[in-house]
Amino acid sequence: MFDRKKVLGCILGLILIACAIWARILYVGTDLWYDEACSWFTAKQSFPFGIMDNLLHRDLQHTPLYFFVLHFWIKMFGNSEIAMKSLSVIFGILTVPLVYITSKKIFDKFISISAAIIASISPLLIYFAAEVRMYPIVVFLVLLSLNYLIDFEQKRDNKSLIKLVIVNLLIPYTLVGGIFYNISLAICYGKYLCKEHKDVLKKYLKSVISEFILLIPYFILIGYYAKMRWLFVLKHEGALNFVHIVDLIRNFFAIELVKNIYWPSNDPYTMNFIFTLLVVVPVVYFLYGLISGYKKSDKFIKVLYNLFILSFVFSIISALLQINVFTVRYILYLLPPFIILSVAGLYKNLNKKHFIGFIAFFTIGSIYSNYQYYKIEKPLKTMAFKTVKIESDRLGLTPDDIIIMPFGSDAPYYFRKLSDPRVLDFDLHKELRNPYNDKFYDKDQQKLMDKKDKYSLIFDRIFDDNSFSKTHLEYFINNINRTVDSGHYVLIALYGSDANAIVTVDNMRKSIKSPADVKNNITIILLQKYLLDIRVMLDVDFNFLGTYTKDNYTFLLFQKK
Repeated sequence: MFDRKKVLGCILGLILIACAIWARILYVGTDLWYDEACSWFTAKQSFPFGIMDNLLHRDLQHTPLYFFVLHFWIKMFGNSEIAMKSLSVIFGILTVPLVYITSKKIFDKFISISAAIIASISPLLIYFAAEVRMYPIVVFLVLLSLNYLIDFEQKRDNKSLIKLVIVNLLIPYTLVGGIFYNISLAICYGKYLCKEHKDVLKKYLKSVISEFILLIPYFILIGYYAKMRWLFVLKHEGALNFVHIVDLIRNFFAIELVKNIYWPSNDPYTMNFIFTLLVVVPVVYFLYGLISGYKKSDKFIKVLYNLFILSFVFSIISALLQINVFTVRYILYLLPPFIILSVAGLYKNLNKKHFIGFIAFFTIGSIYSNYQYYKIEKPLKTMAFKTVKIESDRLGLTPDDIIIMPFGSDAPYYFRKLSDPRVLDFDLHKELRNPYNDKFYDKDQQKLMDKKDKYSLIFDRIFDDNSFSKTHLEYFINNINRTVDSGHYVLIALYGSDANAIVTVDNMRKSIKSPADVKNNITIILLQKYLLDIRVMLDVDFNFLGTYTKDNYTFLLFQKK
């Protein structure tokens, strides 16, 4: 017998999946940016020890599971941009039906469909769905964990609990900050069981204990990271400001995203009609849905609200302690659950026409916004990393030539072919942060670079007419001056504001009056000194051909005498 509702449901489901696929393949054709190139570089190392060595000595912030998976993905499908992005795209697409499946277990079908629609066209979820990073996989895993948590709550069976533990183990091993979800779940659900179902509490606590025992290698790894990062000469985790929280909430729920989604922004918003319509309105609706839904929920549903709110709070505390940067990509896994809970709150508090109107408005606006944002981001991603390769090809550089990139040389994705020029294996921003670096610091300097005395040491070297260290002098001469033949080139590529570090010795010294000035501006001062030192070394054997800019890079070109 013809069932009209089932047919319409199937058609709607197909449209939803088609929309999710279209949106998520938008960014498949974009170039890689730096972090994605780092994923490639880590994953291409030997499994498992080469990958772990790179994480322990260069990366010092990520857990290995994603890179293990990407390693074998590359072996099967190659390392082109599309091949590597497709791994993330698959999980990004699967997230949409999982939103529906998970939410339908605790809310009615209309709420589940609405949540899946929002998840399918959410600008933030779409943007990161094609990233060669771990974020889409963690989004999927957290949703899967939520799905098994609901199963266990409803069935009380060992099978659901075992599935929950297995998925929960995968989360921190894929994303280092995913542990906030695990801890929040143990606290919120454990407290709930203690109040409502003490007979189940013992079984659940045993699973939590087993889970955390199996996470001992994770805790050892992050303990090592914490120790090393505490000693860093250069640190990039800035102080958390309230505007960073506002900015993150805006990007979670708005139709229109900020231009630089990767880093917390302090830029003021331009309040006008379009901004109000595409940012303020949807954010207010979603926050209203979360708050009203929280107030009207009880028991297990309240646990879910508490779970994801507490995870959010843990991320804020982490940023306050400067353990991590408070940015959307690190807690993207919270967005689909927040969408589900917010949509449920809106449905319960708005009349049906009003609710449908908002879902339609957000859907239409997001489809348009996604396409517009793609047109903006596609050239920006090229300018963020690939521009150096484009310029290298224009100059006709070969393996006999060398490129120096103070930022990005540790992930030379676009110079991976044997016919490409060599990239000096020295990423300044990573090499300088390690106080035990044998490429830049002398042995006697290494004894001080993990202590406060480093500021006085750097101050003294700034006013010394010699190179910063004998170690770096020898490294540079051996790898540059002695390896480039007469007539061939060295191209220095400075990314963005790094070009501001091109100064004279006198101007650098005028800006520094004491070791305290070094402490307050250590990154730019060391970059200035580095550029001054390598210019002196290059001038010995090279002719300087000029400085020019292209896209977001400043280039300095030298030719061997």
